[in-house]
Amino acid sequence: MTAKKLDTTTIKAIATWGGVTLGVLGLFSMAVAAGAISYGRLHDGKIFPGVRVLNVRLDGLTRDEARETVQKRIDEVLSTGIAYTFHGKQTDLDMTVAAADGSESRELIQYDIGQAINKAFDVGRTKNPIRNALVQLGARINPLRVPADVVIDEKGIEEALREGFGDTLTPARDASFDIRFATGTTPLVRIQNEEMGADFRMERAMNELKRQAERLTFMPIELEEQRAEPRFRRADLEPLEQEVIELLNRPSLTFTYQTKTFPITTSTLARLITVVEEDGKAKLTLSRDAFHEYIKERAPDIEQETKNGDLDVQDGKIISFTAGTQGIQIDAEKTLAVLETAWPKERTFPLLVTITSGSLLGEDPEALGIKEIIGIGRSNFSGSPSNRRKNIAKGAQKVNGTIIEPGGEFSLLKTLGSIDGANGWLPELVIKGNETKPEFGGGLCQIGTTVFRGALSSGLDITERRNHSYRVRYYEPAGTDATIYEPSPDFKFKNDTSRHVLINAYIKGDEAIFEFWGTNDGRETTFKGSTEVSNVDQLKPRVYNVVSPPAMKLVETLDLAPGQKKCTEVAHAGADAEFTYIVTHANGSSTQETFTSHYRPWQAVCLIGVEKLTAPPDTTTDESAVN
Repeated sequence: MTAKKLDTTTIKAIATWGGVTLGVLGLFSMAVAAGAISYGRLHDGKIFPGVRVLNVRLDGLTRDEARETVQKRIDEVLSTGIAYTFHGKQTDLDMTVAAADGSESRELIQYDIGQAINKAFDVGRTKNPIRNALVQLGARINPLRVPADVVIDEKGIEEALREGFGDTLTPARDASFDIRFATGTTPLVRIQNEEMGADFRMERAMNELKRQAERLTFMPIELEEQRAEPRFRRADLEPLEQEVIELLNRPSLTFTYQTKTFPITTSTLARLITVVEEDGKAKLTLSRDAFHEYIKERAPDIEQETKNGDLDVQDGKIISFTAGTQGIQIDAEKTLAVLETAWPKERTFPLLVTITSGSLLGEDPEALGIKEIIGIGRSNFSGSPSNRRKNIAKGAQKVNGTIIEPGGEFSLLKTLGSIDGANGWLPELVIKGNETKPEFGGGLCQIGTTVFRGALSSGLDITERRNHSYRVRYYEPAGTDATIYEPSPDFKFKNDTSRHVLINAYIKGDEAIFEFWGTNDGRETTFKGSTEVSNVDQLKPRVYNVVSPPAMKLVETLDLAPGQKKCTEVAHAGADAEFTYIVTHANGSSTQETFTSHYRPWQAVCLIGVEKLTAPPDTTTDESAVN
């Protein structure tokens, strides 16, 4: 009996203390929850203390204030450039590559902070109040860092570094065959020795840049030297020397295309012979690129550019259309692959080509649902220099006739193809360091901007778009532009209609006009900027946080006579712009997206001719900006 009473007494005591403990815990939880709620109300609509993006404190800021604060810090840091040192020499890389006429620009380091700001705001705002309290308290004790997306143009950085330290680098040179011909004698084959070179440890330098960029804290980066090893040495080529002689002594080659023939002389063959690596060993082959260029020189009329169909439009109606044409390109890889398996048994080989088809290749547009204009994009490029105008015209020609099937995604870079001289693009001057250098494709952002406005007007789904680094008069109003640069950024949209969409692009005077043709499915567009409108031509985004441009910058150059001054860039005020894009479908459903654009303040830049470049201390001046 005593044991039973004791057990009962013990159980009651445990139950009592358990109840007390649970009660205390409950009261504590209630207190914590109440405290969290009270703390949350204190920071209603604001980011909790201790939360950072790119190491920038956002304590008590609204989303807009946080975005402005982080963006301002990015502008400040990037405006000073990034310092690199190598062999005791320092060069400061400007993070913006700009066209000499101020029409284009691209950032070598790009930040996308939109999602990071939203994540920072959501910290400590879950449905669990106790968890919220712990996270909020923890952030005050130990700052919580939210990462932001950082994109580094590694190719652009590497090019800038090689330009800055070019006089201290020595490229490695492969061992190569030197083939010489003398009248009446057999070819003389010699081997030129390889040469060692000096290069950067680029991977290590890039990793350090990424680490600093993610913290938005830049310190001078010291580049380490490494030996640049040649791919092929004399010892690699010696076993192939007899094979070279055997190739040169083979019966001569002839290539054919339709009724034309292209004989390959021994001296021409010698220029095509090259060495590649296969399974870790040197292998003799014929250069595909050199062969392609040789045939193009001999027969420039073989290759033809693909052309899309063209519409004849009057009063908004299709009167007739011209079918697209097929494109033809010499396929050097396939042609020489066949040769390598059959020569010298065979001596004559056909030139193989790749054929591509343009849109509307004999098809009836209306059968595809292309029967009416569903949207129009416009932009003005008056005052553009000659090469820029020609590139814009070529870009419009490339886009013209493009058909996007239902559910398909349009990529502007894919549509334009490779941006280089071989494809007919003209160079524009860009500023790199203290020089102006030609770069292909100036004016293509005019195409990007016009396509963006046409897709908006049509109510289509925008899947990729980035604004320019700073405001440019060609793309006003601010916030309605789209920049492109090969290989990134691109401009993309999706055809989310049930019928095909065709872009009828053309130039009229100083205006680029891109008509989007398809089938009107009843969707309507609304744009909310400084006012609410339904027509993209009337859109005026909300522009705010306007910042005056910095003082003019003078850049020494050897390209001008001493004392001569040439101003290459005008000043631009910095600003933010935004508008909301709403698409309402015939069934009553709707989607909306807010496009935000940040433009850095940009100083006027003038080149000043000098006899000898000096150290780059402070080259800013208080002169008025040049327009």
